[in-house]
Order: sequence, then structure tokens, then C-alpha cells
Amino acid sequence: MKINDRIALELKNRKENNSLRSLVINDGIDFSSNDYLGLARLHHELESVPSGSGGSRLLSGNYPSIESLEKELAHHASTEAALIFGSGYAANLGLFSCVCKRGDIILFDQLVHASIRDGIRMSNASGYSFQHNDYHALEDLLKKHQGENVFVAIESVYSMDGDNPEAATIKKLKSQYDFNLIVDEAHSFGLLGKKGAGWVSHYELNQDVFAKVITFGKAMGCDGAAILGSTNLRKYLINFSRPFIYTTAPSPHKVALMQKQFNIIQSIEDRNKKANQLKTQFIEHMKGCGTIITGDFGNV
Repeated sequence: MKINDRIALELKNRKENNSLRSLVINDGIDFSSNDYLGLARLHHELESVPSGSGGSRLLSGNYPSIESLEKELAHHASTEAALIFGSGYAANLGLFSCVCKRGDIILFDQLVHASIRDGIRMSNASGYSFQHNDYHALEDLLKKHQGENVFVAIESVYSMDGDNPEAATIKKLKSQYDFNLIVDEAHSFGLLGKKGAGWVSHYELNQDVFAKVITFGKAMGCDGAAILGSTNLRKYLINFSRPFIYTTAPSPHKVALMQKQFNIIQSIEDRNKKANQLKTQFIEHMKGCGTIITGDFGNV
């Protein structure tokens, strides 16, 4: 089948299955965005900041403000180092595709982000999923792969169900089995922990985590992401992570916005209280309308 015919057929099938995506402009009440703290609507004056970085950070695109923000992010999250990426998708892709190698084992919750799954595929490591938050299934896999180089990938708040992993159980498994824990903190950074440092900091798991990914497009109300971990992990990503090496660096304008929003989230008190109140209101209203709500909807 010719390529244009194949494209047309696949789009037709999607439409018939009521799963065809399209872009819309939503200017109504916000029930769907990740702007948990309402910061995405803020306006900042950034005219004096250069609009472009000029290239990859390994060439002409590195500058003091981006390195300064990385140091602040690392200190804030009680980790050694941070490395900024253009998006959460690029960060997960860049982390899993270069750190995990052929022969390694990646065990991941079935509900992790698509970017993690894509990174696993690019890594050439062997990936095995376990049922969502099923720690007996995870332990069975850990037992099966004892003695191998194992990574375990989970999220702090799962984007579709809104629930959390069991911190105490994860910590116990980590003490029993030798694996590298990677936590995607996209939906908890800015909400949980002291000054919004995230789920890992909130449950004092920093010493148990190999790497965590934070994103700025949720509670922080802008865009971009960072990988946090050891100084050597940062150096390794700079040298081997293709989504970092072969892309134009975030502009100083973009980083200045990240910095402003980051400063704001650290000053907000009871940051998750209002978000949880709104979530409870929404769930109760939907139940009142006869809608069946599934999942346990853990705290954000």
C-alpha cells in the first residue's frame, strides 16, 4: 500500500473508532490542564533577556543562568546535581535511552508515561511491566532478576488515576533487593514536600533514588524539565544523552521564566491543600451526577 493511502486509511480507522485526535482552543473552565497552582496564566516582563541560546549547550548554548538554576534545583531537591531538558518527554527519553543498556533489566509500572516506555525501547534493555502498584508482582520480578543490573521505574503521582505509590513498600523493597530506582516526579513537583520539592523528598527517599525527573509544565506553570541525581549521572548525560547533545539549548528567555516560576512555588504555603479541595469537589460533583469514579485518587 502506498504511504499516502496507508496514512488516509489509519486516520479513517481512528475516526471510525471515535479516537481521532484534533487540536482545539479551550477558553472555558479548566478541567483538563496540569496547571495545578494556576501559575500558567501569570505574566512576566522579560524583554531584557536574550530570546535565543544560539545552539546546543555543548557548543554555544550554555550560559550562567541555566547552570545557576540547575544548582538551585539540585539543592532544593537534596540531590547532587541537575540537568535541564527542553521537556519532560525529552528528559525521560534521554535518561532511559542512554543509561540503560543491552543486558540491563527495566521493571516499570504499567501506568508510567509514554516517554518512559519510548526511552526503554530505545535503550535496548529488556523491559518488563508489572500491574499498577502491585508490589507482589514487582517483588516476583526482582527475585527473578537478582544478580542482574535492574532499574525500577515508577511515578510519584500517576497522571491518569491520580494515585501514588506506597513509599514505605518501595523503601522496603529497595533495602531487600539491589536495584536502581527512577522516579518520575512530573505530577508531584511543586505540590508535595518542603517548598514543593516533590514526593521523593516528602517521604525522605532521596538516598534510595538513582534518578528522578521533574517537569515545569505542571505545577510550575511553564515548560521544560530536569533530571536530578549524582554529579556523575549529570556528566554521563552530558556525554551520552542524545536528546541533550543534539538539540538547541533552552533559551535564556525560557530559563528566566523557569526561574521566576520556581521562585514562586517555593513561597506558596499549603500548595496542595487547594488542589486537593478542588479534586474532592470535582469527584463528589461527578458522583452526584451519576458518574462512576474508579481509582483511589491519592493525594497530589
